[in-house]
Amino acid sequence: MSMNGAETVPATGADGGTMAHLAKLSDMARDRSPAGRRALADKVGDFYFAGHSLSNRERDLVVDILRQVLRDAEMDVRLGLAERLACHAEAPHDLIVTLANDRIEIAAPILLRSDVLLDTDLIDVIRRHAEAHQVAVAKRPTVSAVVGDALVNTGNMLVAETLLTNPGASLSPQAMTRLTAAARRVPPLREPLLGRPELTSDLATRIYWLVSQELRRSILDRYQISRQQLDAALQSTVQDLVDGTRGRTSLTVEQLETVERLAEASAITPQVLIQTLRLGQIDLFKALFGRIAGLGPETMHLLIAESGGEALTLACRAMRIDKGFFASIFLLSRAARPGEQIVDPRELSRVLALYDRVTPEAALPILQGWRQNPGATQLMPMRRRERPKD
Repeated sequence: MSMNGAETVPATGADGGTMAHLAKLSDMARDRSPAGRRALADKVGDFYFAGHSLSNRERDLVVDILRQVLRDAEMDVRLGLAERLACHAEAPHDLIVTLANDRIEIAAPILLRSDVLLDTDLIDVIRRHAEAHQVAVAKRPTVSAVVGDALVNTGNMLVAETLLTNPGASLSPQAMTRLTAAARRVPPLREPLLGRPELTSDLATRIYWLVSQELRRSILDRYQISRQQLDAALQSTVQDLVDGTRGRTSLTVEQLETVERLAEASAITPQVLIQTLRLGQIDLFKALFGRIAGLGPETMHLLIAESGGEALTLACRAMRIDKGFFASIFLLSRAARPGEQIVDPRELSRVLALYDRVTPEAALPILQGWRQNPGATQLMPMRRRERPKD
């Protein structure tokens, strides 16, 4: 029996019998009704795949009938032929290309399994069709570097992730560079990127500060990376954060995840805070400072907006931030507030004196109180709560 329940054409070695079957197929091809097309597809498929020894003329005739079927048949008929032709190493190239460019339900088995498709065919499919066709190409058991380049050039992140997780894909240096740049913005690409054999130490360093502690450890185990390279990568990561927050009123989920990764790596240093402020990103500074201080957005807003600067001073003192770094953080954060351009030198002298008078041990309970009461409308009046050192 055939796939649609029709009687299978019996094999015959006699030329006359073969030609008789071909003549019958030609007669069936005149029936253009849906039922007729299904019956014809079933018969010609059985005949073509039954292992007959056909002359070139006979094979051309069968293929011509297949072309008619594909041109006129309904979806289920085309799908049945696609399933059968997908694993046929000698399937007609033009029919395979036609099926590969059909709707995705029909194209999928061809794109996933057919070895008849050339790289040029696959690249044409990638350029002509949308995500579903592109993902199917990215899942092929073997993907050449040139096809990989075409897939990466689509800019589609699902396609990129599919390609990165395919062990049979070959990725060129150019593709790896583009995928690394994308992974800096798109978290799901990072872990599969680190699993690629084509990854170089330079590319791994670029995403070092964006991955989990476990993955950072695996990077250091796999590559020799200097402290200077890691510092440069950290500055680049912060710059990416700054560039991504320009003109925004809040951080994206991906940016907040990057802040979290930096905090986990103990990478939110005073130098990073100062770099952020120098680049004019007060909102990003609030997110970074708030994460290491344990303060939420509302409390951070109050801390920066507080007129005297004592709140920021005590927070920095509780976190044991060096006095020189604190002075830079204070000046830059004050200058970044709306309407403020120049900080009064007397204000700086006052907060530095407060910094000297209050020990970290005395400032820490105040910071802990803010953590427990994030909705406070007034952080303190500082001057009533500070205590001079003995």
